[in-house]
Amino acid sequence: MPPYRSFEEPPVLEAFFSALLVLVCVGVLAFAGVTVKKLYQGQR
Repeated sequence: MPPYRSFEEPPVLEAFFSALLVLVCVGVLAFAGVTVKKLYQGQR
């Protein structure tokens, strides 16, 4: 038995990390969009 279990992780954990990564990406994009909107409105 190898000490590392990278290939034996349950699919639930993988799905959880995938969903977390998607949420982080969406949050960053939303934050960037709001910041750009504020800067664009401030320049007018």
